[in-house]
Amino acid sequence: MSEHHHHIQEQLFSAKTLYRELHQPLPERQELSYNPATSWVFNDLVQLAQGNPKIDAQIFMQQINQSIPLRRQYMQLLQKVAFANSPVQAAASSVTEISSRQSAEFELLFKRDKQFSGQVYVILKIPHPKEKHNNQGVRVNCCSDELISSIHFPPIVDGKTQLLMEESDQKFINMFDAEFAIYLS
Repeated sequence: MSEHHHHIQEQLFSAKTLYRELHQPLPERQELSYNPATSWVFNDLVQLAQGNPKIDAQIFMQQINQSIPLRRQYMQLLQKVAFANSPVQAAASSVTEISSRQSAEFELLFKRDKQFSGQVYVILKIPHPKEKHNNQGVRVNCCSDELISSIHFPPIVDGKTQLLMEESDQKFINMFDAEFAIYLS
């Protein structure tokens, strides 16, 4: 993305955010009043989309999922800056659950823990990771039309990394669901 194009996107994002803030009914505006700890700038969205592990994804994802314009903006950024993606999977039957997700750049495998039935190892294999994946880890974004969740995996070692997740964790459910697109950054 060119510097000029990035600058224009940032200006548009700021203008739209300020415009919405000015035109919200008073009770909503009080709930969303300016708070330096939770205020947004365009760069926060860019850093989150690029997989910066220092960004508190949980707080930002909550706000992104509550705002259709923010969700759209974040999805557009993901589509432009993602390292790899796996689109929504076509379900062959009414069952939409899958045992792996693959693209040319990565493979996401789900393996049940043999000792604890409610836990699943999520193994992410990237044959040719970027330098930042080896140092900072990988952010996996799971996206549907109504919801986006974000999970940060540890740094890649020998082409793979893994997390142990609870089967009931909503982030795991989203990653496992064929109706969610996957974006790695």
